[in-house]
Amino acid sequence: MGNILKMTNSPRLRLAILYSCVIGCILLILGYATHRVLSRISSQMIDREIDLLSMSMNARLEQRLQTPNILPPDIDRLIVGFCQIQTPCQTKVQDSMLLQLIRDDYHLQLLDTQGNILGAIGEPPGRFPKLSDFSSLHTIKDSQGRPYHLHHTLLKTTQGQNWGYLQVGRSVQQVDRYMMNLHWLIIVGIPITMLVIGGASWYLAGIAMRPIYASYTQMQRFTADVSHELRTPIAALKAMLEVATHPPDPTAQSTFLALQRQTDRMSELVQDLLLLSQLDLVQQRKTTTPDRLHASSPESICLTELLQDLEEELAPLALAAQVELHCHIHSVQPIDLTGNSSQLYRAFSNLITNAIQHSAAGGMVQIHLTARPKSVTIAVQDQGIGIAETDIPHIFDRFYRVRQDRSRQTGGVGLGLAMVKAIVEDHRGQIEVRSQLGKGSTFTVRFPLRN
Repeated sequence: MGNILKMTNSPRLRLAILYSCVIGCILLILGYATHRVLSRISSQMIDREIDLLSMSMNARLEQRLQTPNILPPDIDRLIVGFCQIQTPCQTKVQDSMLLQLIRDDYHLQLLDTQGNILGAIGEPPGRFPKLSDFSSLHTIKDSQGRPYHLHHTLLKTTQGQNWGYLQVGRSVQQVDRYMMNLHWLIIVGIPITMLVIGGASWYLAGIAMRPIYASYTQMQRFTADVSHELRTPIAALKAMLEVATHPPDPTAQSTFLALQRQTDRMSELVQDLLLLSQLDLVQQRKTTTPDRLHASSPESICLTELLQDLEEELAPLALAAQVELHCHIHSVQPIDLTGNSSQLYRAFSNLITNAIQHSAAGGMVQIHLTARPKSVTIAVQDQGIGIAETDIPHIFDRFYRVRQDRSRQTGGVGLGLAMVKAIVEDHRGQIEVRSQLGKGSTFTVRFPLRN
C-alpha cells in the first residue's frame, strides 16, 4: 500500500525518464546498426565498381605492355585522354565512356613498380601523393582535400613480368556527406524523440495511475472513517465495563474482566489503524509538498531524555519478565531531533516492549543511542528467540505475525512494527533488522540530523 501511495509526481517523473532512456537506448542501437549497414553496403558497392573498372582497363592494356615501367608508344591512341608525366595534357578531347566516368568522380592512374607516376587518364597526373603500400585498399585525400577510395592492380607484360600498377580511385565525398547527415540525424533526432516520448510517458503514466490512486485514496478514507467511528462506541463500552466490574460479584466480574480485555485490544487496534491512516496521509502530502515534515507542528525532541524515560517506564515490565533492561547513551551532549514526540515515544516503546516480551527469563535488552556528524542511530538489541530469515522481509507488513500463538498471547495483531516503520519514515528515517534464530534480534533506526 505504501508503494501505491507514493505514486505521485516523483515516481511519475522517474517512470517517464525510464521510458525515455529505454527508447533512447533502442534508437541508439538501431542508429548504430543502420550506420554500420549503410557504411558497409556503400563500401562494398564502391569496391565492386572499382574492381569492374580495374578488370576492364587491365584487359585493354595487358596485350600492349612490353617493357616494365615503360609506357606503350601508342598509349595515346589506346586510351583516349591519357596524360603522361611532364607532358602537356590535352583534356579537351572527344567524349568517351571512360572520360565520362572520370568526370563522375573516378580516377585512373598508371604507376611503375616503385610507385612513381607515369600518367593519368582525363586529368593531369599527380593528384595523389606517392604510396609505398599497394597490397590493400587506401582511403586518402587528393590535392584538393576530397577523399578517394583507391585500389591498385598489378599489371603484367606479355612475357609475364611485373610492369607496374593501375591505380583506380572513386570519390567517397558524397557517401561521407550522407553518413554525416545520418550522424546528425542520430545526434539530434534521438534526444528530441526522447523528449517527446518522455512527455507522452508523463501524460500516459498520469492517466494509468489515476484510477489506482483514486481507489487507494477511497480505501484509505474508508479506513480512517471506520477507525474514527469505532472510537466512540468502544469508549462507551469500556466505560460501562469499568462501572460493571466494581460490584463484588466474582462470577460476573470474571466475565466483565474478559470483556474488558477484549475491548482494550479492540481499542488499541482502532488507535493503531487511525494512526497508520494519518501517517499515510502525511506521507502523501510530503510527496506533493516535500518541505512539509509532519501533519502537526514539529517540535524539538531530546532523544536522550525520551529513551531514558522509556527505560524508567518499562523497567517494571522487564522486571516482571525477569529481563534486564539497560540504556546506553554514547554521547555527552544531548541529541535533539525535530518531529512528533508522541509518535517517536510510541515507536520506541513498541520496539522495546517487543524485545522484552520476546526475551527469555534471564535475558538482556540493551538500547544504544549513538550520534554521528550527520545522523543519529538508535539500536534495540535483545537476546530472545530471534526471527527466521524467511520472515524478515515481511515483518514490517501490516497484519503480519511471525508466531501466531505468541502474538495472541501478547495481544498483538501485526500492526506494531508496521506502525514503527511508518513513524520512522515520517521522520525521514530508516529502520533495519538483523536477527538469528535462538540468538536474538537487533532493530536499528537511523535519523538524519539537520544542520
